[in-house]
Amino acid sequence: MIKFSLLIVRILRRPIEWIDVDFPQFEILLKTKLTMDFRSSPSTFQTSGRQKQSFFTQFFFYAVYGLLMAAITYTLKDIFLSLSVFFSVLMVLLTMILISEFTTVLFDHRDNHILLPRPIDNRTLLLSRLVHIQFYIGYIAIAISIGPAIVIAIKFNLLAVLIFLLAVGLSTWLILISTTFIYLLISRVVDKERFKDLITYMQIILGILLFAGYQIIPRVMDTNVLNNVVMPVQWWTYLFPPAWLAALVRISLITQVTPGLVILSFLGVAFSLSGAVFLIKFMSKGFENILGEGSSESVKTAIPAGLIKSRSNFIRNLFCISDTEKAGWDLALATTKRDRKFKQSVYPYFGFMIVLIIIILKPDLKNLSGSFHEINGFSKFFLLTIIGYSGSIAVAQLPFTDTPEAAWIYNVLPIRGKAHVLSGAVKAILFKFLIPVYLIFIIPAIWLWGFLIIPQIILAALGIVILILFPLLSQKLELPFTLKRDMQRKGMNSVMAIFSMILLALLAGLLYFTSKYPMWITFLTCLVFITGVVLLFRALRRKRYSYF
Repeated sequence: MIKFSLLIVRILRRPIEWIDVDFPQFEILLKTKLTMDFRSSPSTFQTSGRQKQSFFTQFFFYAVYGLLMAAITYTLKDIFLSLSVFFSVLMVLLTMILISEFTTVLFDHRDNHILLPRPIDNRTLLLSRLVHIQFYIGYIAIAISIGPAIVIAIKFNLLAVLIFLLAVGLSTWLILISTTFIYLLISRVVDKERFKDLITYMQIILGILLFAGYQIIPRVMDTNVLNNVVMPVQWWTYLFPPAWLAALVRISLITQVTPGLVILSFLGVAFSLSGAVFLIKFMSKGFENILGEGSSESVKTAIPAGLIKSRSNFIRNLFCISDTEKAGWDLALATTKRDRKFKQSVYPYFGFMIVLIIIILKPDLKNLSGSFHEINGFSKFFLLTIIGYSGSIAVAQLPFTDTPEAAWIYNVLPIRGKAHVLSGAVKAILFKFLIPVYLIFIIPAIWLWGFLIIPQIILAALGIVILILFPLLSQKLELPFTLKRDMQRKGMNSVMAIFSMILLALLAGLLYFTSKYPMWITFLTCLVFITGVVLLFRALRRKRYSYF
């Protein structure tokens, strides 16, 4: 993989040098980054240090997901329409992965003390980061595109397949430079400290806009397009990047080539190349200045109010059964409060959750109140489960940190039940990211469906906790903040997200089933779930962990 990536880079040496990038430095930086990724320590989903196993496992999962997109490509007769849909899904998915998992890589500060004092200019440093990320999201895009590429080869010709793969590469590069452009533009108008805070909020905003776009685009398109299953070139297609790339593949068929398709193809290539040149040559100035010396926020030393402190201690004492668990609780809350990279990985999913709720409910904008009241059936109960999904994302990020060297403290402290640290940390994360969501949701839920929905909300919250605890017991998981954030697991979170959606749907089915019976059935199921949560936490505290 590394040799293949470097081979492609060497082929593009001349264009890279045209944008005033020091190619020898760029090649060394990229090779070092990729080598470090594949030599990194095993992560959660890796065993016995076999990093390649996790790498190809991710490739397999994304290839399976690509088969679903291949079905769309095969079903729709118009290649322009089918590929516009495909590139829309691909670009949104990759952008979600980019802003939730790879932003931390773009602004990684760990090698600042080595690189910044050296005579490395901003253009070389920025391009090395971009190509480093391009390697991973490109590999994800290729995995998703295998199925549609086979369909195109069967229905059309080999030239269309080659142009299709080129368009896939352009799509990944286009979203990468677009997202980076937004980040660098923000860095020009705010100071370095505030920029780090705004990145987190920008991720949430971008996620909401991308998801919301899926709801807006079908309404903008003319209904005759969908009825006739033919997508003509209209004014909005010139503002729609997936249509640019679909047109590029369409003109490779050579038949029925129109000026509109040629213009769209030109836009796809021109924006990808000119955008890269503009970003590297004119927007890279001061890139090293926004690379922070650390990923943690400066914590103010203001003493909290006594009432707030006493309440937090009361809640901690209520949920934790030992002093070690209380220590794990305090450690998790304090670290996640100031760790920006944790926020960059978790907070975007709150934005995704909001849009998912809108997609599930599908409210009528003309009669918003009435449409919310009419929501019933499986959609209502799937909504009760999906709002707790952010809790699982937060727990999944709990083991990772930029300073894994500090894990030596776990071996030094004279504590017998070190697993209590993990159970306390998990409880703190659930209290911070799960309970408030359901508490906020109770009021609109009562307004929509009445007080009888409260037992179902409690059952949904308990079910989410069980779905979070089961993976902790079934997989190898280190203690909190002991694993180094590396590129090897990048993209795996999205695979787990797809699997989690299936489990959430099964839980929603259980909620729907219990709602059809008397209320005591729901209360009995809640008691069973409470017992399960207690037993799972007990098993978690008894589990043995390796620390290094």
